[in-house]
Amino acid sequence: MNPPATGRPVRVVTDSTADLPPGMIGTLPITVVPLVVRFGDESFRDGIDMSAAEFAARLRRSAELPKTSQPPVAAFGDVFRDILDSGSDIVCVTITGGLSGTSNAARLAAEGLDPDRIRVIDSGSASMATGWCAVVAAERASAGAGLAEVASAAEDAVLRYRLFAALETLEYLHKGGRIGRASQMLGTMLSIKPILRIAGGEVQPVERVRTWKKAIHRMAALCEANGPFERLIVLHVGNEPDATRLAAMVGPVVTGGLVHVGTMGPVIGTYAGPGAIGFVGLLPAESSS
Repeated sequence: MNPPATGRPVRVVTDSTADLPPGMIGTLPITVVPLVVRFGDESFRDGIDMSAAEFAARLRRSAELPKTSQPPVAAFGDVFRDILDSGSDIVCVTITGGLSGTSNAARLAAEGLDPDRIRVIDSGSASMATGWCAVVAAERASAGAGLAEVASAAEDAVLRYRLFAALETLEYLHKGGRIGRASQMLGTMLSIKPILRIAGGEVQPVERVRTWKKAIHRMAALCEANGPFERLIVLHVGNEPDATRLAAMVGPVVTGGLVHVGTMGPVIGTYAGPGAIGFVGLLPAESSS
């Protein structure tokens, strides 16, 4: 491993909405800053205090939509300070500023410490679209790349992901105020299964499907139409059977290995709603255009 040009290693920071499966992080230099989910007076750190399965079950039972909140500037500041003090530079990849103030909190923390050693990158999306950018960046960091090269790897990955999701209902996205252009579908909210994507920092409608079975097949077709991918993950909110089924259907679309199956964490799950499934694929570098 060649040392970076600055002589300093790089650590990648992301937020918990990246939905990174713990096994995928492995030994990569990634630190996750949690957002918070609140059911009434109870607060839970995303990915720490409540499992995805427990969250999905509680979401179905809850009469009110849980509240989510971004990490305070101090939470990023504490993480950044510890990493800087350890001698590493930082590339921080966050959920899009179009859906959360998390990216701005990270930027304010970076500006208050050492902006020359911290790069904050808005992924333009959420969930594993953010996650793939963090993983790609961390792989470059682990290989000995310096700050500029690691940041460039993350920025390149921002151009290469494709995220689509099928929801059982638009109710959760609508109540949570994150519906974006998908509001066009609200008139038929009760009679359709919406398929959406996140692009350009907002939720966008793709198409309406009448049944859940058709939604799964359309998701498989969209995966094929947008691929082939070098990496792919299928995510769900308390719906592992359908996620596993979709993963088996789209296996041939992946050139670089197996299809991962994971969970949308409590923050993303709050807005996607129970039963939702989605996929996030990363295109090969030469296909990014």
